[in-house]
Amino acid sequence: MKTITGSARCQTYDKREDVFKAVRKAVRLAGGLPDVKGKKVLIKPNLLSDAAPERAVTTHPQIIWAVAKLVQDAGGIVTIADSPGAGILYTPRTLHKVYSKCGIEEVAKELGITLDYDVGFKECNFPEGVVMKHFTVINQAYNADVIISVCKLKTHMFAHFSGAVKNTFGVIPGLDKPVFHSRFPDFTDFAEMLVDLNELVKPDFVVMDAIVGMEGNGPQGGSPKNVGYVLASKSVYGLDISAQTLISMPPESIATTIAALRRGLIEEVEVRGDEIVPVADFVPPSTYRQEVVHESWQKRNIYRRLQRVGKDIYSPSPVIDPKRCVGCGQCVRICPVKAAHISQGKASFNLTNCIRCYCCHDMSQYDAIIMRRPIVGEIIHSIIK
Repeated sequence: MKTITGSARCQTYDKREDVFKAVRKAVRLAGGLPDVKGKKVLIKPNLLSDAAPERAVTTHPQIIWAVAKLVQDAGGIVTIADSPGAGILYTPRTLHKVYSKCGIEEVAKELGITLDYDVGFKECNFPEGVVMKHFTVINQAYNADVIISVCKLKTHMFAHFSGAVKNTFGVIPGLDKPVFHSRFPDFTDFAEMLVDLNELVKPDFVVMDAIVGMEGNGPQGGSPKNVGYVLASKSVYGLDISAQTLISMPPESIATTIAALRRGLIEEVEVRGDEIVPVADFVPPSTYRQEVVHESWQKRNIYRRLQRVGKDIYSPSPVIDPKRCVGCGQCVRICPVKAAHISQGKASFNLTNCIRCYCCHDMSQYDAIIMRRPIVGEIIHSIIK
């Protein structure tokens, strides 16, 4: 099936009117918003943690404001909600903190939106799932008539790329998220789970904040990178393909896109609007390796074996920077296999138990966790990359 990605250039968040025009243009080029008149509309941003907007960890509030304004102008009843990243308790107090720090409370106040601090959830059966047939979903997503995903362009240590498909993982409540990492320690299986979740939730529309993305070891420990685009689509899969092309990560190297293509959920993507010019110097995560279809079978097989059974000699491992670690316990709460613990006020890891899901690194708010590949692994990586 053919999908359309609307593309609009925008270099900065400084002028709200410019951001609004770019969002409106991208949405129009993608075919326009779904019918929202009189309907309950969930705007679901990426609110990974209580990080300030300039860190590029979360969807910028100017983008959220623009999408919410478009929905209100079309007669929709707006709710803004997300369940922050794993390791963060899903409580009203936590949501207040995250919404305040990320600029959501200010957006809601300006537009007259009542923020919903409900932390309830519903159990949802999904017999059509390939690897997952049951999910727990936050009430705001379960009760919405229309879901508009407003994602952030970022890298990801585990999934390699974080965009529209990954943003839907935020409808899973709080500390339920690490369970999925424990159940699906291989990122190809995790990607299949994410596609199952998207097929259950079925976001009706998606807008991507790609004005400033995150490169390097995202989704929280990377660096802001000016990219200069707003993208929009009716397809989470089609938008991700456009965004992966934008940051020079071939779609066929990203597990979620491969899973969607295999299921026939996306075939052709057409970009309308401003030309997508790939950012050649966008830095991928240290775990990423571009695997293209014309590589030899032997080379691909070696890599897959190393990923699955050679974690101790090949995969990057989490290492604590004692000067930055404050002993907050975030890594302990998030670790799905209990490989992290606090000793004498500092975190440490049992690497024998570690499954290299990188949740601890994802949620480290003090940049206290360094990813380090063993010397033997560096040598192997230099040979096969």
